[in-house]
Amino acid sequence: MEPFNLENFSSILKENRNRIEKVHSFEELDRVPVVIGLGGPYYAKIFGYTFDKYYNDLSVMLDTQIKGIKWRLSWLKDDFTNVGVFLDTGSISEGVFFGCEIEMPNAENPWKSPWIVPCIKNIEDIDKLEVPDPREHRGVKEYYNRLEKFEKLARSYYGNIPVGGRFQIHPPISAAGSLLGPRRLYYWLYKYPREMDKLFRKLEEAFILLQEYYYEIRGGERGSIGLADDHAGYLNRKMYERFVLPHNLRLYELYGTRRRYLHMDSHMDHITDILVNVYRLNSVDVGVENDIKVLADAFRGKIVFNGNADWRVLVDGTLERIEIEVERCVYYAAPGGGYIFDNGGETYTGVPPEKLKYEVEYAKKVGRYPIRKDNFRHLDKFL
Repeated sequence: MEPFNLENFSSILKENRNRIEKVHSFEELDRVPVVIGLGGPYYAKIFGYTFDKYYNDLSVMLDTQIKGIKWRLSWLKDDFTNVGVFLDTGSISEGVFFGCEIEMPNAENPWKSPWIVPCIKNIEDIDKLEVPDPREHRGVKEYYNRLEKFEKLARSYYGNIPVGGRFQIHPPISAAGSLLGPRRLYYWLYKYPREMDKLFRKLEEAFILLQEYYYEIRGGERGSIGLADDHAGYLNRKMYERFVLPHNLRLYELYGTRRRYLHMDSHMDHITDILVNVYRLNSVDVGVENDIKVLADAFRGKIVFNGNADWRVLVDGTLERIEIEVERCVYYAAPGGGYIFDNGGETYTGVPPEKLKYEVEYAKKVGRYPIRKDNFRHLDKFL
């Protein structure tokens, strides 16, 4: 198992945490914070583990995540602050909870990501769908038993290192996207709106039951909630207000009395007033498909946001294209504080680490406050 002494990084972590805390006060610091959205699968690839090993062997999962923490603090050197580990199962919870077939990586397909095979195929299946009791659900019990094993393993090697994990589904429309498949989801919203309302009510009920069960067995209390709702952004505003807003708002009101977070890889630039004034979010993770100028104007001084840089330039772009992408995000989003540079969505497996490091270094260089035009080399490419 990878040795790890947090004391070796205490000064770096203190500086990083200070920078992140102040950005949430919309202060212009020495420079724009840079925190890249990376996950265990990315670390697994660069450290020589397959997805099969990472997801199916707890010791490999732990070793991968610990190596990832050290790698970020000592080599990548973004403003990373999360030194905990977590039980990673991929995005399959709604499939497990509602009895879909789950495809996991294995020896024959070692690089396959965990995948839900859609199990609602006929409109009649919505009436047949029952919301299970988490206390009696085999998959939920297995998850929390595995989490206890992971926690014991982590503590045996690394003492009181924070260990996270929660069995929770996506908010209703994104959970439905996994259970139906995206094509069927969007078609049925138009053809069977009442039936879809029924499905969304069941999925909201399931979310609440799982959240309350988590508090019951793991401790904690209401106050902070984050939703990951990629499917919702592909709806126009009218459809969003009809099918998404009521359910998400109830979840935010129920669980987000202190902090509210939204991850949304898809469009949100057409609903910014909802995010600011209705959901009253504290922070947002935005995808590559958004107009960052629109987001910056809407969120400035109100919502801290990160993301939007197109990770694809790290795969097939030149260093100049990386510079342009960094400059575009910093130029529009950084003035006034409240922006954390990051790639839109997750930085996927296969992105070359050397280019990622270049991106981080360049974002630190051009993101110096105050933000002035002479900070940038490529204004003519994106203005």
